[in-house]
Amino acid sequence: MRIEWTANFPNVDLTMCETEILLSLDGGKTIYMFITSSRRPKVQYFDWTVPNTPTNTAVLDIRFGCLNIYPETPSLQVQSAFVISPSLN
Repeated sequence: MRIEWTANFPNVDLTMCETEILLSLDGGKTIYMFITSSRRPKVQYFDWTVPNTPTNTAVLDIRFGCLNIYPETPSLQVQSAFVISPSLN
């Protein structure tokens, strides 16, 4: 499954910055897992193998931050909640 997003960056040098994607299974109350580790912020997509973790309230948290320049900032995508259905094995 391809995850894609559009970002508005602060006026900073992005070479010291990173983006991470995290998954919440409870509408953003808690984080279940990291989907990615640190990534270049200008790469605004990720091809994801969805885990077998059924839920009706999955949301992504796309975080951005820059080492000693801009604090890591969560961005819960609660307006884009989605369902993960059980696998059919």
